[in-house]
Amino acid sequence: MIRYLARFFKNDRLTVVFFGKTGVGKSSTLNALFGLNWPTDNAVACTKKPQFADLDIFDYLDFPHQQVRVVDLPGIGESLTGDQKYRAYYKKWISQADSLVWVTQADTRAYKRDEIFLKQLKPFFKPSLFLIVALNKIDCLGVYEGEKPFDPERGEPSEDQFRLIPEKIDDVYCIFNSAVDGKITFDKNQIVTYSSVYGWGLENLKIKILTRR
Repeated sequence: MIRYLARFFKNDRLTVVFFGKTGVGKSSTLNALFGLNWPTDNAVACTKKPQFADLDIFDYLDFPHQQVRVVDLPGIGESLTGDQKYRAYYKKWISQADSLVWVTQADTRAYKRDEIFLKQLKPFFKPSLFLIVALNKIDCLGVYEGEKPFDPERGEPSEDQFRLIPEKIDDVYCIFNSAVDGKITFDKNQIVTYSSVYGWGLENLKIKILTRR
């Protein structure tokens, strides 16, 4: 009864746009977060045009909206032709977004492509836009440098990976904060680490998306 009545006192809809380089796990993240069944593939890009879903949210009583619209955009960096083709999609949806979830990956030091596109898309940002940097593939962090891998039995990063996470967050924050350059508010706590494969950190990401704080 409380949940039913609460819907009448909420705002209409929160639009959350998911964006990032091709292959970082945008669609798989959305599937895991919201129980969707959008196609994914480890070898080829599946998202060729924007896809969205309108979802009723009942699990969070303080969620100030009746619905959340989640939008999955084609990934950047697929090809030069693709980037040019998709630019109209980016402009349309990001200018409408209340929140932008920029999905990137933990197991890399190469964020130049993210930085370039963030600067290009910055003119489309509303001052009220809430940016979340979703740092996926935390299960792969440090593995290629000989650090202990993710512990699948406990469902959490290894001690080595936990040690590396603050350093990775600092690195990503410096890059993204410099690219945003004061256009919108962006704090370090708007970076969320997680693994879409193992589910670790997904609840934290969902809370961040829905509460925007």
